[in-house]
Amino acid sequence: LMKNPDADVNDLMEALPGPDFPTGGIVMGKSGIRHAYETGRGNIVVRSKTDIEEDKNGKQTITVTELPYMVNKAKLIERIAELVRDKRINGISAINDESDREGMRIAIDIRRDASAEVVLNNLFKLTLM
Repeated sequence: LMKNPDADVNDLMEALPGPDFPTGGIVMGKSGIRHAYETGRGNIVVRSKTDIEEDKNGKQTITVTELPYMVNKAKLIERIAELVRDKRINGISAINDESDREGMRIAIDIRRDASAEVVLNNLFKLTLM
């Protein structure tokens, strides 16, 4: 902007594709960022970074390695446990906090009769993930 004060929003989007949140996460869509650049205000949807892993026995695990900014890990685990206890989310057999010095990691074990993708979509819908 200092070199080209007449730059439009497209030039700004090329130079700064989006915010860099300290805890990571995945920014969903560019429309919120574009709106923020155009008006100074905007909503940016950030999701947790997750992977679905399968061991040699066929058991699936959802692994969360990054959380959206300002999401407390302990409260998130507590909320997931509450949803499982109230039977609002089915298919979770265990939740483990495997965080250490090397990074944050939450392992959510999936029951054999459940689909990891369905459980993950329900987690995105019902929690701050």
